[in-house]
Amino acid sequence: MAVKRKGSNIPTGKVNNVVIREVNGQQVTSGIGQRSKPPTKAELKNRDRFALVNRLHKPVTEFIKVGFQLITAGTTSNYQNFAVKIKNPGALILDSIYPEIDYSKAIFSMGNMPLIEKVNIQVSDRGLDFDWDPNWKLKGTKDSDRVMLLACCPAMGTAYFVLDGEKRSVGKDKLEILHFKEKVILHTYVAFIAADRKSISTSIYTGEILY
Repeated sequence: MAVKRKGSNIPTGKVNNVVIREVNGQQVTSGIGQRSKPPTKAELKNRDRFALVNRLHKPVTEFIKVGFQLITAGTTSNYQNFAVKIKNPGALILDSIYPEIDYSKAIFSMGNMPLIEKVNIQVSDRGLDFDWDPNWKLKGTKDSDRVMLLACCPAMGTAYFVLDGEKRSVGKDKLEILHFKEKVILHTYVAFIAADRKSISTSIYTGEILY
């Protein structure tokens, strides 16, 4: 049975084998069914793809929620399914014996703010030190923009990030990370977001760090 929620004119629920739901103010329907046939090679490959995407997204849910909220506003997409869409096929390598993620091609935010040209990273006692040219400016950027820092650690299945870091004008910030018993690879990314949250840059891959 489908019902209307208070404050919405869109009915939601299940009618026979159809599920009706509301996504960003729009009605979306999907079917439910059972199958007896074994999955095809294409379907198995698709499952591998989504397993990889889930492994990539799970540690950074809060980051991509901020990173894709502007570009999905007013659409039927949300940050999660949009992130799935833009990750394919660029960041996923499915043709090798063991499917894997190309972290250098992963994107965790998207917007029209100009990309910064260069970011330097150094390992410190408490994590990673990022620095950039505070005098680098293009139309669409402001000194008050805040840096967003991210480091993915595939070996540990985790990530470290800052969503509201230092101002662009400061030219540097630190990402605090716990030290591990053994060396690990960190994949690092940087983006900037406007102080009023109305503009954001596409994230850039800033390199692989042995930490």
